Amino acid sequence: QSGDPRKIKVKQIAKGLAEPLGVKCVGKDIYVLQKQELTKLSDLDGDGIMDEYRTVCNGWQASANFHEFAFGLAYKDGFFYCTLATAILPGGASAKPQIPDRGKVLKINPKDGSIEFIASGLRTPNGIGVGVDGELFVADNQGDWLPSSKIVHVKTGAFYGSYSVDENTKLPVQQPVVWLPQDEIGNSPSQPTYINDGPYKGQMLHGEVTHGGLKRVFVEKINGDYQGCVFRFTQGLEAGINRVVWGPDGALYCGGIGNPGNWSHTGGLWYGLQRLKFNKKSTFEMLAVRAKTNGIEIEFTEALEPGEGWNTEDYNVKQWFYKPTKEYGGPKMNDRALKIKSATVSQDRKRVFLELDGMKAGHVVYLRLLNRFVSAEQHELWATEAWYTLNNIPAAQIGQVTRPTNTEVGGLNMLSATEQKAGWKLLFDGLSTKGWHQYGKKPVGSAWKIKDGALMLEFTKRAGFQTEGGGDIVTDGEYENYELRLEWRIAPCGNSGIIYNVSEDTTKYQYCWQTGTEMQVLDNSCHPDGQIIKHRAGDLYDLISCRVETVKPAGQWNRVRLVVKKGHLEHWLNGIKVVETTMWDSTWKGLIAGSKFKDMKGFGTIKRGRIALQDHGDIVMYRNIKIREL
Repeated sequence: QSGDPRKIKVKQIAKGLAEPLGVKCVGKDIYVLQKQELTKLSDLDGDGIMDEYRTVCNGWQASANFHEFAFGLAYKDGFFYCTLATAILPGGASAKPQIPDRGKVLKINPKDGSIEFIASGLRTPNGIGVGVDGELFVADNQGDWLPSSKIVHVKTGAFYGSYSVDENTKLPVQQPVVWLPQDEIGNSPSQPTYINDGPYKGQMLHGEVTHGGLKRVFVEKINGDYQGCVFRFTQGLEAGINRVVWGPDGALYCGGIGNPGNWSHTGGLWYGLQRLKFNKKSTFEMLAVRAKTNGIEIEFTEALEPGEGWNTEDYNVKQWFYKPTKEYGGPKMNDRALKIKSATVSQDRKRVFLELDGMKAGHVVYLRLLNRFVSAEQHELWATEAWYTLNNIPAAQIGQVTRPTNTEVGGLNMLSATEQKAGWKLLFDGLSTKGWHQYGKKPVGSAWKIKDGALMLEFTKRAGFQTEGGGDIVTDGEYENYELRLEWRIAPCGNSGIIYNVSEDTTKYQYCWQTGTEMQVLDNSCHPDGQIIKHRAGDLYDLISCRVETVKPAGQWNRVRLVVKKGHLEHWLNGIKVVETTMWDSTWKGLIAGSKFKDMKGFGTIKRGRIALQDHGDIVMYRNIKIREL
């Protein structure tokens, strides 16, 4: 509980157990679920070692089949709950015949050891836990009759679709709360649990053995049944997660596991125990996705920036369905894109409603945010994908459709009223080169043209390393503390740059890059600089490389946010902060000393200067160039 692993003490208290895949403390008593029984462990002499192993219940059948696990353990209202896996042959096919008890959810009374089989039709239900509304949920793993893994709600009398035990049953199939598309958001899901803290309180988590980490599930009730949406939640844990439990300190304890073959987290350990605790810090991501009669509503944890979210091209929505068969797994059926008719942002900018054409019940609806939005609190987006299991479409829950006003959204090379009020100013009007000149106080060269609302460097003939009639262009104004935003598009294999804090003292400096630092503009895929560390798109050129690569392919527009404030520097590319550092301190001077600019005395020293767009001899376009002084 201290958070210091060095203070952890480990003591073996029991041994000789057979595949113990569930443990539960009830009061001062410890119960362990083994393959063949539920066992109560007792320490009779108080030395911390279990002296008595008492059988509470062994009323289910089991064979020597390697896959006949007993998974658990949940405790609710005085009863224990567990699940039984089916028998499987090497390779994954179901064994025949099956013991009738297999693939079921069990309810055990610890007072008399009596047992009740309350649900059936499961395959590898690795984990049962208490989730939303105090209900029980199970994670079942892909196989025959399971085209993909899934999370199901435990209901008395429910049948979940696996016919390997009883191929003649006529029971209706209970649909999953969420499908977990194989190798996208799931492979080997494990125990579900509730979330009891933070902005996600009231939602669920489940572990993942093969992919590792935890996944998050938002659920809602439609027509009396749970359905919902699954999101990525956390990664970087030391082993595949098999069991989770909330501790008395309010932290979530995650138990890791692993095994030879494909049932372990690649590169991770085969064991582990880690503690996760909410740190009270906000993360910007999708909090929920809800079904509406005419589309889906996205709720975010933080408000979007003003003007964001209205463009339908910022989203990708697809749908498909699954058809369970006796074959192992199964493909997505009728996988197709859905037309997004409109996107409407709520007044508080925390919700976006996507009006969809052709959305069908009984399908998985996949959502991806193509534009990595930045929140009003200047946080980058944590995850961009969501998978909603649309068993039912709600009736009479119409999502509101409105159109943005000029106050909310500015057009191409235009500022919205909100932006103007916040102090933004255009550096390019989309019609002319007004506000710019060639470095050295010369008029803008003829190779710089206006095309399709963009400021374009058109290549005609090379003049040295630049374009004939081109040259680097700089702003008429000088800036010290500011936020610059723009979009750029580079030709295949092209090179350019955004150079800032530029001195135009031509008596000392022949080029803008002799003083100004550069955010690289590049086609990483085929320009030679794409193979050089610190020379790639978004890099603080020759000083600091991007922490992740976020550049889009040549021919696509990239969004830049560049912040300089009292020596604090940030490069953002396509919604991700890729570089962050402090200018003009000893570390900064060390970076310059180790770079190609080490002999340029003025480089990286200017605190108030111009902003330049570089001519490196390649076709490049810039638009929506705006600045806000800080």
